[in-house]
Amino acid sequence: MIAWWGWVLIWTGLVLALLALVAFFAWRHIRRFFALLEDFFALTEKLSILDAATGDDDARRVNAILEQSGVVRSEFGERMDRRRSMRQARRQARIQRGKIITTADIAPPVFTTRHQNSRE
Repeated sequence: MIAWWGWVLIWTGLVLALLALVAFFAWRHIRRFFALLEDFFALTEKLSILDAATGDDDARRVNAILEQSGVVRSEFGERMDRRRSMRQARRQARIQRGKIITTADIAPPVFTTRHQNSRE
């Protein structure tokens, strides 16, 4: 049988161990958070340098939801026309390659030698 002060010591030790573990994990998470924060700031600095280097503010497209429907439709139509013309050009190139392949003379040249001429 354990005396009452023994139970107090056991529970005090358990609570202190729990608090030490919680403090350890909290310290570890805080250190990781600050490291992540430093990496985030370094990344934003690099992105600002890249944005300044490109200097194209108009390069980013405006969200289609914010544009007027006529503008979005015309841009979409232009993109589809460009894609259609590129597909047509590739198709014509394939047809030309096919014509070259199918009309090429692939028969081996016939060489006549004295030996073949003597048999005939």
